[in-house]
Amino acid sequence: MFSYCKRRFLEIEDWLRYHPRARSWLCHWKSWRGGSVADLCAAARLADDPEVERELQQQIVGAVEQIDIKAVDWTEFVPDFRDGQIHKAAILKPYIAPHERGVVFISFESQWAKLLAMRDVREFADRYTVVISPSSSPHNFINYVFPRAWPAPIFTLISNAHDLNVLPHVSDRFVVVPLYASHWVNPDLYEPTPRSARQYDLIMVASWSKVKRHHVLFSALRSMPKDLRVLLVGQDQDDRTADTIRELASWHGVEDRLTILTNQPYREIPKLFGQARASVVFSKREGSCVVVAESLFADTPAALLKDAVIGSRVFLNEQTGRLLDEGELARDLTALIRDADSFQARGWAEANISCYQSTQVLNDILRSHAVSQGSTWTVDLVPQQWSPDPMLARAEDRRQLANERQTVLKQFGLEIGPPTATTQA
Repeated sequence: MFSYCKRRFLEIEDWLRYHPRARSWLCHWKSWRGGSVADLCAAARLADDPEVERELQQQIVGAVEQIDIKAVDWTEFVPDFRDGQIHKAAILKPYIAPHERGVVFISFESQWAKLLAMRDVREFADRYTVVISPSSSPHNFINYVFPRAWPAPIFTLISNAHDLNVLPHVSDRFVVVPLYASHWVNPDLYEPTPRSARQYDLIMVASWSKVKRHHVLFSALRSMPKDLRVLLVGQDQDDRTADTIRELASWHGVEDRLTILTNQPYREIPKLFGQARASVVFSKREGSCVVVAESLFADTPAALLKDAVIGSRVFLNEQTGRLLDEGELARDLTALIRDADSFQARGWAEANISCYQSTQVLNDILRSHAVSQGSTWTVDLVPQQWSPDPMLARAEDRRQLANERQTVLKQFGLEIGPPTATTQA
């Protein structure tokens, strides 16, 4: 009875978090409660009605126009605003000349906001084109206010196809690039294991946070064969650990079917994906969700819920994976495992979404824009990968751009890229 009550409480809490009426009520409450940009952004993130979202976005833009940019206390949103460390980033092209800027790629709002801590913002913008990669929804304070403070066009990736319509209305300084964070996986890091040698039927790579919804898998496993082998790979988040997940599994009586690995180094992730027949994601809402692309390059078909608002769902097709009906999850997962060997996930991924292809797409967009503005373009971008943060894909490029990295550090006080960027082989 105790386990049943725990399961029911978890299911009700989850139902309330995602139910359209609950989200609509919360959206209206947050928009009514106050007129701050942060409140309005929170409301816009909850809006499922496109008209409501557009109205809220207009209010946000109007509110941002009233902000004194020079008076913004950025440390309220980025506590380490002035530390000069922008580690989730990469220099993709060095500064060449006054008419040919370099290119800096920065992921996550809290990282690119640090550019504004420089004394010479205008000089940096004259030397480098900035490309940013949002973490998820475009409706957040930094995403709206940063373009007003940055004195040049900003090239922004998307997290969801919906962003193609939203981002142009955030700021006219945004140039939208139709690529996700999940477009930058390096196929060279993946050596798929022969299917006959794979140890697990399913793998789920996700933090231990509630939003990853591990309980959905555990509930389905109760109606599936007991000899299934399931691998969970995650990391501590929101005060939840692997022990939290083990307890959840025990409430469902499936703890003996799981292998749980926690806080693994990234170099292990490609290997672990290659040990499973199929991968699953049970989040209702995320950004682009890089693990979907990582699974495909391991030649492991991936599955999402059919109503999931996740950017990488556009990668799923008859070659790469399936969309699951949560109401028939045990049935759909059983079929996915049964049919896993019929997919050609890696072949499709190599042909469509590798980091090398994505670098070329970005290069073409930046070159076209530069030429249209009267600038020159004689040097192309070097390829970058997401592993798990942006970094240059080739050791020779990391060595060649090490001097540029030092120049930026000396001239602007910014450490661009991971601390080990100059030493990684």
